[in-house]
Amino acid sequence: METGTQALGICLIAEPDRFIAKLLIRFAEEMKLACVRAKEGEDVLALARQIKPDVIILDAEFPGDMIGWEILRSLKADAATRGIRLISCSWLNEAEVYSLGGQLAGHLQKPDIAYDDFEAIMKKAGVIKKMLKDEDPSHISD
Repeated sequence: METGTQALGICLIAEPDRFIAKLLIRFAEEMKLACVRAKEGEDVLALARQIKPDVIILDAEFPGDMIGWEILRSLKADAATRGIRLISCSWLNEAEVYSLGGQLAGHLQKPDIAYDDFEAIMKKAGVIKKMLKDEDPSHISD
């Protein structure tokens, strides 16, 4: 896990393209999230159970014995991981990803991923609100 100062949460990134993975890691670290990168499909389920991330960003076509959309379905079906926020990052459009993996907390469309898009998806997914509650519950009102 890469950590600088105290992390406010954990982000598991399952992205086969190393350049896009580095971009996602940079964005997540900017939001004070510690990052772990899965290198193969099979690693995602084990890492999700082991580190219990706050969010998983996963390519719906992530390679391995289990491909991305199969991993998404497995994460949702497993009692130990179904509460983790899932965000797709894919060349497929949002509707295509959702048809394969079901409804998710958000979608990042490749190749045009900007920090503002990343931040907006994290807000939509509830990751930012959760991080702020964990950091200082007096700053959030429901």
